[in-house]
Amino acid sequence: MVKTKLCVTLCPLRLCAKKISIFAPHNQKTKTKLMAIEFNGTLIEMDGDGFMLDPQLWNNELATLIAKEDDILNLNENHWAIIKIIRRSYEETGMAPMIRSICKETGLKLKDIYELFPLGPARGACRIAGLPKPDGCV
Repeated sequence: MVKTKLCVTLCPLRLCAKKISIFAPHNQKTKTKLMAIEFNGTLIEMDGDGFMLDPQLWNNELATLIAKEDDILNLNENHWAIIKIIRRSYEETGMAPMIRSICKETGLKLKDIYELFPLGPARGACRIAGLPKPDGCV
């Protein structure tokens, strides 16, 4: 494991240098870069795109930190509603919900979701919700 500086491009959470330390090992089997952050005393493993490998370690404070990295400075009621739907679906089915079901359950239009999560429902919302990288997310 190699300790790297917080501001390197591998680090998706470079905003909170005081709270976290970054480690970026290279997985020889999959040829993918992995990293881990130490957040409030807990080591949280993430893939190279910043998706958590163990969603059980997720919490609201970590979600807020990830959101800030995505230039979402303040998570509002609509953000949290979507995050809760995503987490509930993952806990029940092991998968992120379809975007159509998020729209139906929240009453928001797809355009609204992209305004809330500029990186999109998979890359933005699922990452903030602490899910592993969804299938089909590039």
